[in-house]
Amino acid sequence: MEKLFCIVKRYGVALFCCFFLSATLYAADEAEGVKGIAEEEYTPTEEVLEVNFVQVEMPYHMSVKAMEGAFKNAEPVTVKLQEQDKAFPNGGGSVKSADVKAVHDGITIYFQISWDDRTKDVRQIAIHEFRDAVALMFPLGKVVIGPVGPAEHFSPRMGDREKPVNLWHWKADWEGDLVAKDELEDIDAQYPNWHDDFNTNPYSVNYHKGLISSPPILSGGRAVHNLLSMPGRKTVVEDLNAEGFGTLTTQDHQDVNGCSNYENGRWTVVVYRPLITDDPYDVQFIPGESTYFNMAVWNGSRQDRNGQKSLSMRWNPLRIGKIAWE
Repeated sequence: MEKLFCIVKRYGVALFCCFFLSATLYAADEAEGVKGIAEEEYTPTEEVLEVNFVQVEMPYHMSVKAMEGAFKNAEPVTVKLQEQDKAFPNGGGSVKSADVKAVHDGITIYFQISWDDRTKDVRQIAIHEFRDAVALMFPLGKVVIGPVGPAEHFSPRMGDREKPVNLWHWKADWEGDLVAKDELEDIDAQYPNWHDDFNTNPYSVNYHKGLISSPPILSGGRAVHNLLSMPGRKTVVEDLNAEGFGTLTTQDHQDVNGCSNYENGRWTVVVYRPLITDDPYDVQFIPGESTYFNMAVWNGSRQDRNGQKSLSMRWNPLRIGKIAWE
């Protein structure tokens, strides 16, 4: 008994510290915020998205309806989606799955993504409004199709420094901007009868005419050519790169485009881009080779934005068919 008392007295503090440290680490692992990557995320799905060669006559006016024939024989892959639970802001998960098809014509690659959404959210002007959106993500550089382990590991969540990613982000409100009278839906579209402070101040409107007609002064975003603030974007898909959480960056060269259709509570979006580009920050689609894709969907009526979204936790293999005359 005396010997046991001596052991407890000698090592009691150390044992208490070990217990306290273990409890702290457990609590930190369970807390919300950035967490480690689950083992499952290193395992790609078994179902492969086949991107076969087809003859595509690019329509004069690009639309989902005009592209239906090109995707007629393409086999869809159903991608399971879940809540984003690794980094702030957590949340999402209202969209459970999306169907993806893809084809190429030797020059351009086309993806068709469709998913159920009972509400059509195409405007993001008021602070309580959020848009519907979808994004595809591809690893940059050559990849080996198979188990993604320590020798070939890269994150399906925004990539990492060893394997940056290229993202194509279609936004419902950007498509609405294309048909707006000034190529940008602004606050007067949300509040048609609004009045600004210049109408009620003691100085005449003419006094502020220069200021009002000077977007670079009035809008800092336009002054620095921020793509989100610029009218006349001419694309509904933002071309981006990332190498982990918090590193999302718009590309200087935007070369992805798209179109959409909302019908019977279901979105169908087509995004497309040349197979090969000169941009080193673009994913390159080589006929006969393979890569991966991942995706995320935002539901505006459920207040999805930024990291609050439905996403696929595992990489999905993608195989690009050879061109018919090769």
